[in-house]
Amino acid sequence: MSRTPHSSSSQGFRLRPLPVLITLAGGVLLVLIYTSYHQQHRLSQSLHTEQRGRSDLALGLDSSSSISSFSSRHAPADWHAVWRAAKAAGTEQEFISAMAQSVRGGGADNAQLSTSAGASPASCPPQRDCPACPATATTDSTQQLPHTRQQRPQRVDQQAGGVTGTAASAATAAASKAGGKAGAKTDYSGTYSLDDDEEEEGKESGASAAASGIVRPGEASTAVALSNGTAAAAPAAAGGNWTRFVVDGQCPPVSKELAAAVARRHTAAGNGAVIVTWANFALWDFVRTWVFHAKDVGLSNFLVGAMDAAIGKELVAAGVPCFAMFEQGSNHSGVGADHLQWGGEAFHKMGRQKITLAQLFLGLGLDLLLVDVDAVLLGDVMSYMDRYPQADVLVTSDQLASTIPAGDDGLEDPDKAQSPMNIGFMFFRHSDRTVKFVDSWLAAINADPKYWDQNAFNDLARMGWAEPGKGIRRHPDQPRVFLGANGTLAVGVLPVASFSGGHTYYVQRLYEVQRVQPYAVHCTFQYGANPGKRNRLREARLFHDPPSYYTDDTYVSVELRRVPSATWADHSAKNNSAMKRYHFRGLDMQLDSVWPAVRVAAVTNRSLIVPKLACYCDKYWTELDKCRVPGAGQTRLPYLCPMDHVLDPIFMDDPASPWALRWREHSFLDNSRCPDWVRQSRVTFISSATVTKPVEKWVVQEGGLVVVVPANLTQGAVKELLKPYTQYKIWHLKDPEQFFGGFDDKELERTVEARINHLRPVMPPDPSPPPPAGAGNATAPANATTAGTGTVTAGAAITGNGTAGTANATAGAAAAAATDKNAGMLTAVHE
Repeated sequence: MSRTPHSSSSQGFRLRPLPVLITLAGGVLLVLIYTSYHQQHRLSQSLHTEQRGRSDLALGLDSSSSISSFSSRHAPADWHAVWRAAKAAGTEQEFISAMAQSVRGGGADNAQLSTSAGASPASCPPQRDCPACPATATTDSTQQLPHTRQQRPQRVDQQAGGVTGTAASAATAAASKAGGKAGAKTDYSGTYSLDDDEEEEGKESGASAAASGIVRPGEASTAVALSNGTAAAAPAAAGGNWTRFVVDGQCPPVSKELAAAVARRHTAAGNGAVIVTWANFALWDFVRTWVFHAKDVGLSNFLVGAMDAAIGKELVAAGVPCFAMFEQGSNHSGVGADHLQWGGEAFHKMGRQKITLAQLFLGLGLDLLLVDVDAVLLGDVMSYMDRYPQADVLVTSDQLASTIPAGDDGLEDPDKAQSPMNIGFMFFRHSDRTVKFVDSWLAAINADPKYWDQNAFNDLARMGWAEPGKGIRRHPDQPRVFLGANGTLAVGVLPVASFSGGHTYYVQRLYEVQRVQPYAVHCTFQYGANPGKRNRLREARLFHDPPSYYTDDTYVSVELRRVPSATWADHSAKNNSAMKRYHFRGLDMQLDSVWPAVRVAAVTNRSLIVPKLACYCDKYWTELDKCRVPGAGQTRLPYLCPMDHVLDPIFMDDPASPWALRWREHSFLDNSRCPDWVRQSRVTFISSATVTKPVEKWVVQEGGLVVVVPANLTQGAVKELLKPYTQYKIWHLKDPEQFFGGFDDKELERTVEARINHLRPVMPPDPSPPPPAGAGNATAPANATTAGTGTVTAGAAITGNGTAGTANATAGAAAAAATDKNAGMLTAVHE
């Protein structure tokens, strides 16, 4: 039977619109789902690979992954840019390319990071926006010092699952131990065991990591807050932890086991090392600052000696490794809890205790870095000590000029660096030679209670260090290390630009001149005792104040209307006497703007923010040479005055007047610890003779609100007219000389003026000139120099042509100066 074709057979191949559309839509949906899943998978895998690469970097390993290996050599990824790349990419290839560019730092965010020194890397986006991103650890912004981090490129924090430089160092140590001896040369974080017990060493390493704030993967840490806001990790209860020696919340006595709990092996084959400082309760704020900076540069192998029971309790409560320097049943070590007066009986007793500490820790077989509590650590000092294994002792110096070329951060040249060595920072490498030297040092000062420990050290260390006709005896393997103590001790003088004293750091800024990294600064060569030291550290933004220091007061700041502006060429062309007069006239000119601000601070109960002041002469205990301290030829003039060179901090609130001046340092508002809301809470006052009531303006260049007020406001007018502005934290006086017109309260006026007169700098008289040779009453030329010294003969007054006059001319010049104290000054008037 033949088959008849269906009449509609030609329509069997016709496309039906609805089913076709459904099929196409389903296909597109499947493609989109697959692409989205694949991109999410690639993103998650890439983030995991990046995190693993960063862990490989911390452990010192290589990775075969291209992204991981790249991130091991470059900065961490910017997760914001990675996530934006994932969302914006079309094809898989576009996504991979965009993500790789973000990881390589090609995005705008990473470019900004790379140019912002000391800034923390961008944090990961929130978990709800980026599920594949690791959780971000929060950090306390008060623990960051951007100005110091610029000096520490080796300490760059890494976010998003990475580790800090400290943790990386610890992880490297762990990897080195796990991998045996393969390629490991230096270990800065492995715990040192006096018994060489590997199992105990591992326990102690974990506990010490917890004590130093390091949290390794899989470990938990409990935060213990320092009283100043710094977070320290609470040590675990495992063995090897220093806190197991604590009894009744008090620092334990020093012992072999306590030292082992904190010591570190700082070289692969070397001894354990411990860093030791000490203090009484009067210096508790210095201890907080010292500990903060030690931890900030990655050091955790330190112990703080408690000289009295009060600070011992504070140290334990704050989680700071410590030991008691006082006996059971006594509240202090014999030096008391007050500030120590230089040269006093307690001062000398503390010196003997310092040497006893050196003897004690060396007796435990440890290398020791002994540091005064007013010597702040700014770099990895232990790595520097490792550079000179030939030296038994490395010590700082009171040398005021570098003896080595710029860019050279090695030891000073012992032939040239012959100033007294300063024992505020000393490293002792354990050996029989070192132990015998310290024993002889202690015996020398015990034999004479008035023998200053530093003088004794210099006398003994440099005994027999030079051979007649041959010069300094140098170490055969390291010419910058000399052989002292009659050839029995190898000594190196640390570079004064990197391990600075108060003059080389604050006045000369010698680390800038020499182009080297600062490792430590010791608060020497300053005035004002401990208040002066605090202020120096605050001016350098190094002191670790609590947040209340920045927030719990109101302030008066001031704009200097006239400042001296002589160039060095003009200034140095004068003789010593003329240079000194220019300097003090310049200070008077600047302080003319400060004293009205002091009066306003008194009537408004505010603190004065001391402005930056320019100094054209140094300050020293002896006569200067061309306005420089003798030997400090690298001092650049003019320089930014430390406040104690002009206004003695002790004079701010001593009994000279019932009224005490509260103040803040010139860098107060520039400190990263000062909250933005304090800086922004500012009103600027401009005085005008044409207004009768306050007139408000908004001036961007002045930071916002500007109020034009009547000139010469009295005490009552200040309180009445300016009452609406009392809520502002900062009152900035644009033209202070015209702002304040006088006191209504005469008793307050008397006490304030007494304080001002007490603070006012007084120019010391010139020393009496030597009698001119064979000239009777003739006077020597003003530019005459003392033979062989280059020091200008001072005492002669300077006339217009720069020559010395007679006694009558001297009197006439003095009278002219009294008439116009700024005569001859080059001034810059800021309108």
